Amino acid sequence: MTDQSAPPRVLLIGAGSIGAVYLYQLQQAGCDVTAVCRSNYAQVKEHGFKLLSLRYGNVTYRPNKTLSSVSECGGETFDFILVCIKSFPGNRPSLPDILAPVVRNKSTAIVLAQNGIMIEEEVALAFPDNPIISGVIYLPSVQTEPGTIEYHEMLNLLELGTYPGDAPPEHHAAAVRFSELMVKGGGNAKVLENIQIARWSKLLLNAAWNPICALTLCSDGDFLLSSELAEELAWEVMMEIIALAAEIGIPDITVEVAESKLSIAKRRAKEGTGREMSMLQDIRQGRPFEVEAIIGNTVRLGRHIGMKLPRLETFYALLKGRYEAQAKERRQGSTSK
Repeated sequence: MTDQSAPPRVLLIGAGSIGAVYLYQLQQAGCDVTAVCRSNYAQVKEHGFKLLSLRYGNVTYRPNKTLSSVSECGGETFDFILVCIKSFPGNRPSLPDILAPVVRNKSTAIVLAQNGIMIEEEVALAFPDNPIISGVIYLPSVQTEPGTIEYHEMLNLLELGTYPGDAPPEHHAAAVRFSELMVKGGGNAKVLENIQIARWSKLLLNAAWNPICALTLCSDGDFLLSSELAEELAWEVMMEIIALAAEIGIPDITVEVAESKLSIAKRRAKEGTGREMSMLQDIRQGRPFEVEAIIGNTVRLGRHIGMKLPRLETFYALLKGRYEAQAKERRQGSTSK
């Protein structure tokens, strides 16, 4: 940190459903937070956020500074850059391109609060001296309209770890400091020795439920209630992830972990509280979704080692078709205006 007596300075890139909650937590911890907003910029700039939450109650708040792009940061420096935009491997500009104007010194820690696997390397290569903190999110919130966040479960966990796992001690210290801030702000966070175990554990959920919800337009709970084959499909996808993790040496991705992940959707089905996963939310709003970070990287990894993943490969082919159809719809919509 550059000045231990000053409030920690955080740049939040992507103040959607997840980022908006983390903004609240960081401000509650005493941080000065600059938020880069996209589709909700005008609403947040004028009115701030409205959070409807079981955990925090109903609150209205606003960033310390609201920007529409990273380029508006000027010469500011930050202790942490929290990345909450979705991960789109291969897109241009790349994430390192977006970050380059604001990573001005080696002490700035970059926190990747994003889904998927194999998402950290390009950032680490671009900024080899900066702490790279990989984050795995469990936070079931939804932005129902610009600036309005509904968060109706108590679940709130951010698992953190350095990338690579054997990063220098000062990088680990940055991860611990960020974890402490999230906890101070009313959330739950912990630092892990091997964050990749947590990433693959989350992949059990994401690789099964995001494609299923996106392709069926069902919540996880509703899909489980739709037929006697529904649970079997979700389970078999999880088994493919377990087999792949074992093949490449990711430990502790077990049947027992898969059972605990599946139990979340089973509980929601029983209680009638099914959740629409992020891919389905994106499809409903005509936005790009994380097919490459969650499914594409997994399928490519399997193919690289000669391992067939028939259910995941089917999901990937179907989701890519949906992704391209939606991109075509957006292009046609923009040219007709």
